[in-house]
Amino acid sequence: MRTCGHASQRTASATSLAREHCSSSLSDYKLRRSCYFRIRAPAVQQRKPLRGPACVTYAKSGPSNGAQLVPAKRAAATEKEGPSTDFRVIWSRLWKLTLPYWTKSEDATKAKWKLAGVVLLTLGTTGVSVWFNFLGRDFFNALSEKDTERFTQMLIKWLCSLFVGIPVYVLRDYYLSVLSLEWREWMTNEFTSDYFKDRSFYQVQAGNLVDNPDQRITNDVRNFTDTALSFSMTILNAVIDLVSFSEILYTIYPPLFVVLVVYSVGGTGISIKLGQKLVGLNFQQEAQEANFRYGLVRVRENAESIAFYGGEASEQRLLWQRLSAVIKNYAQLLSTSRNLEFFTSSYRFLIQILPAAVVAPLYFQGKIGFGVINQSSSAFNHILSDVSLVVYQFESIANFGAVIDRLGEFQEVLESSATSRSTSTDVADSQPSSTEAPSLIQLVDQPGPSDQGGVLLDLDGVTLQTPDRTSTLVQNLSVKVNDGESLLVMGPSGVGKTSVLRAIAGLWSTGSGTITRFGQTVAAGQEGDIMFVPQRPYMVLGSLREQVLYPTWATSPDPSSAENGAHTQSATGRDATSSGGASADDTNGSAASPSSRSMRAVPSDQEICHVLRQVQLGPLLDRVSGDAGVGLDTSADWASMLSLGEQQRLAFARIIISKPKLVIMDEATSALDTNNEELLYKALKQIGVTFVSVGHRPTLTAYHEQQLRLQPVSKDSSPSGMEWEVSPISEAAVSKT
Repeated sequence: MRTCGHASQRTASATSLAREHCSSSLSDYKLRRSCYFRIRAPAVQQRKPLRGPACVTYAKSGPSNGAQLVPAKRAAATEKEGPSTDFRVIWSRLWKLTLPYWTKSEDATKAKWKLAGVVLLTLGTTGVSVWFNFLGRDFFNALSEKDTERFTQMLIKWLCSLFVGIPVYVLRDYYLSVLSLEWREWMTNEFTSDYFKDRSFYQVQAGNLVDNPDQRITNDVRNFTDTALSFSMTILNAVIDLVSFSEILYTIYPPLFVVLVVYSVGGTGISIKLGQKLVGLNFQQEAQEANFRYGLVRVRENAESIAFYGGEASEQRLLWQRLSAVIKNYAQLLSTSRNLEFFTSSYRFLIQILPAAVVAPLYFQGKIGFGVINQSSSAFNHILSDVSLVVYQFESIANFGAVIDRLGEFQEVLESSATSRSTSTDVADSQPSSTEAPSLIQLVDQPGPSDQGGVLLDLDGVTLQTPDRTSTLVQNLSVKVNDGESLLVMGPSGVGKTSVLRAIAGLWSTGSGTITRFGQTVAAGQEGDIMFVPQRPYMVLGSLREQVLYPTWATSPDPSSAENGAHTQSATGRDATSSGGASADDTNGSAASPSSRSMRAVPSDQEICHVLRQVQLGPLLDRVSGDAGVGLDTSADWASMLSLGEQQRLAFARIIISKPKLVIMDEATSALDTNNEELLYKALKQIGVTFVSVGHRPTLTAYHEQQLRLQPVSKDSSPSGMEWEVSPISEAAVSKT
């Protein structure tokens, strides 16, 4: 029996009306902070983007009797991401990044007490500064009056005060750094958790939503916590200093206080004018540095492929282009900093004589002593430093603004992912009309195999589109995979075979229909019934044992037993049961997952070695001296050390040792010879594993019971759609002949 279908590609037609529709869909987050009004027609009109929450525009396209909403695309990524110049946006992002640690974290109370201690020490530093201000006055008065006895007394007081004052400054800086380190640890854990939650890391990478998330989690978080605390204490200290020393300065000579205010306000305004480009330049410098670093990492990770292609010159040229972008941006940064430095240096040097020049007439008239001149200069410098923070710290403030913008942008992407996941069920169930947001594929996870014939996977009326909804890959696809009836997905390259697997895995959800998976998926730290295997298996950073046990028995060092070298099974992963995609039955899936399969004990070394030899990786064991399991603890860069064929055999070892009921594989034997291919597929059948395979080789038909063939349909030599056909393997072989 055959089942056939046909899918026409959706194409934009004449004029289409656009409307603004705010959405948190992560795949469309490239329109973040912008709401576009577009008309899909021969010409596209666009209003200037506005700053604000992430919004997505849907343009109605197609004939009037079958209009379809598709996201309006950004103009071919020509509009590059950049820093926000809106102070309100930066301020809002600053609070969103800052408040959670001090209000919602488990360590919030302790952190507040530690912060209170740092504040007290900061107050102490101000007291020490005021005390030394008066000591300096009396010291120089005794010196000018040639009073030996008083000079000696003041010298002793000065030295004794050092033993009291210095610890206050040192302890303040130490505990400030400790608090910053603890904040960084918490913030990094939060960003990392959100990054992996609901497969946001995949969406960020696949959609190129933000550049260099690794740098944002590492460098930017560190810079943010360090700078936020140091700036906070600097501002607090400035306010206290301003109050303390203003009275001293005003008491000495009121006109000097007026000169200080005029001088500082004017200096701040000029600094802002000269350095206003620094925020954008610092933002771009971070991005360009990260891009250059990433280019070097790619060379390291693909060294063999580059060497085979002889691509050294090409890679060197690409790296040079990235380095040139770094140098060019940094040259602009240096130029802007130079212009600012001309002013700030003059600003600093002038204040060395300005207080003395203003109060000198009083000294010449004998109204004040020489020590008062020193005291006024000290108070003037203190206050000027307080009110001239923008002048002195403008480059640091600009860099901090860029850090806030990068982290805030990253946080909004991750929040958008969480929001889209939580609302996807409602969107999918609502069955929107053509004037509403597009529907999503419903991904339903049932606790175990179906009672109706042991169905393991059921695709019902699935229409799959690309994430940007510009093309429909397959329409109304309906196919069931029963226990023991493996399915082979075939078709020319580029027709969307792997995309169907992405939809089954929940990575793509644009389209309509329902995908029901009977059983829980294998994930880190948990057994399951369904396992996905990509064409290039992922090699974890760790030992050979960890390669085989991944992901079911993900292991990690236990800090409490690190001295013993013990390993404990990681049963964490708060989102391990998340299926990804638009689950329409989360309550059933999550409720049943814990009891759907009991966790087996970690396989022994003998079992692991046996499985490795079963998949023809015995030579690898011999290479690492693993006859008795000794070599299983060997760690290496396995992605570079193993060939693609060896990696694919290792992926089959993971399947055999995990024993799922259903395996979904994407060209999992493409790098293997037919003998190894036959051996591995027969090994899966021997342990009762049903599989869905994507492949091109005719030899694969021998290991499957049914075939799904995807085939483009051409009209006038141009592809106009996609047809699919499901048939038993025997029938498919007859039809080909």
